Amino acid sequence: MIPDPVGGSARQAGLERLAAHGRLVAYGNLSTYEPVLANTNDLLMQRKSLLTYNSNLLSQTHPERLADSARRALGLVADGQVRVDVTAEYALTDVAHAVQRLTDGSTHGKSVLRAF
Repeated sequence: MIPDPVGGSARQAGLERLAAHGRLVAYGNLSTYEPVLANTNDLLMQRKSLLTYNSNLLSQTHPERLADSARRALGLVADGQVRVDVTAEYALTDVAHAVQRLTDGSTHGKSVLRAF
């Protein structure tokens, strides 16, 4: 499984690198908008899949679902059942640098913006 919050050329590269029965999950589009065309017949014949998730749309259409999912996820973190490894921290003033690192693929793990 390849998670893709970036889009553009990173999404295209991810689709090309998927193994048989692999799945790319597109859940953001941080890069400048570059359409990525995926031929569903090619995906089917290569036994690959593409899944999309848009939390912004979910917040508009079913805000209660998003709120419930967020509560459950944060509860798992609070209980220690899920660990979040933070590998980079940025001051809020460095948000452009943080986004650039996500866009160019040099970020690994979780990044956090600190407001203080």
